[in-house]
Amino acid sequence: MEENIIKLKKKLEGSNISFEEIVPENPDFPNRIVFEIPSAREKNECLLIFREEPLNQALDCEFEKFRFIQGYEAIWSKENQIIEAEISNVDNPSRFFFNRLDELINKPEEVDDDEETEEVVSINLPSIDGYILTIGYCSKEFGFLSGSRERGPRRGISRRITIKIQNSKISTHDRALEILEKIANSIFFQIDLAFEIPISLQTQRESWIERTQKRRRKQLFVDESATISEPKYEYDSEPISLYWYAKESGQMPIFQYLAFYQTTEFYFPIYSSFEAKQKIQGLIKDPRFNPNRDADITKIISTINANGGGKSFGKERDQLKATISACTNNIELKDFFSSDQNRFDFFAENKGKNLAKHKLSVKNETADLVAEVSERIYEIRCRIVHSKASEGDFEVLLPYSNEVKKMNYDIELIEFIARKVLITSSRPIKL
Repeated sequence: MEENIIKLKKKLEGSNISFEEIVPENPDFPNRIVFEIPSAREKNECLLIFREEPLNQALDCEFEKFRFIQGYEAIWSKENQIIEAEISNVDNPSRFFFNRLDELINKPEEVDDDEETEEVVSINLPSIDGYILTIGYCSKEFGFLSGSRERGPRRGISRRITIKIQNSKISTHDRALEILEKIANSIFFQIDLAFEIPISLQTQRESWIERTQKRRRKQLFVDESATISEPKYEYDSEPISLYWYAKESGQMPIFQYLAFYQTTEFYFPIYSSFEAKQKIQGLIKDPRFNPNRDADITKIISTINANGGGKSFGKERDQLKATISACTNNIELKDFFSSDQNRFDFFAENKGKNLAKHKLSVKNETADLVAEVSERIYEIRCRIVHSKASEGDFEVLLPYSNEVKKMNYDIELIEFIARKVLITSSRPIKL
């Protein structure tokens, strides 16, 4: 095995791939190597444990000639002129929908039960502009790199189904991404229409480093002294269901963010009506108010119309601010940001400026964080649903964009708000 480790290091060095050997504190654990593979303008850290099988996988393929395609489980190679991306079907495991696809596309002749049939490993698709298209089991390079990025090479990945675009004379990541999306969307939509098999490009899974960081962050906020008491409060079924859906959607940040927002949105009619109620009560309590005088009734109607009318009052951004104001305050928001240094730095240095234009003045002791947080949350919400507001259009937030990968701290913020709203809106439990 030592000989293979030396060969691997020479392979990485010869391709100018940065790497680092890691020696675990526990001597029972094998050493590992972390190496970097470019993905657009970033680099993904890949992991390989010094065991015989993953070392053999590394030496048995040309992974060093490939780069990742950002946003998808996909790779491309200028030298090998190939783009390869994993595809998935929500209804069936990969081998089942692949076999069904083979039956529908190739229409193989029926054979006797006793006759052995050769396993299909690839389906040829019509070519376009010189590009050769196939769907089949993934290449050695894809299996190794995808596995290394995810949690280290392992068995089973070789059975993942990918679309391969060969003879792809491309020289940049963005061009590879463009070609992949155009061809895949065109082919997959045909398959969906013709065969009712909805397949799509597999979005990029959490990497081993992202998973490790997320686990460590969660541990930071665990109160080991906390205890569970008897149930005291109950919560409305609709918003608590949305909250649980958000918690389950960790791999889908856009859906997760929107579900936390909808948890908060459920209470807009309650908290946005406070100001309007106070204005109407002020009119009615005025000794000069006469319910039989048209002018006085008109004042009440005008107050309702000025605040939006219906069961909610005001524009949506105003309703959001009213709800946040009723359920938290600047002191609690300051504590939220300062409780984690990485989170504080993210907002203080405006690292999420491409995600939302509205920045948060977390360093300013006198800042109105309630107002700023409301504006930022509203902007991200509008980008998700591609909503248009009177103040201007919001550019849509695409699911596979690099901006989505930087949503973690904004998701923590909207989760904090959703929790505060649920707590404030709870009531003593009645069984």
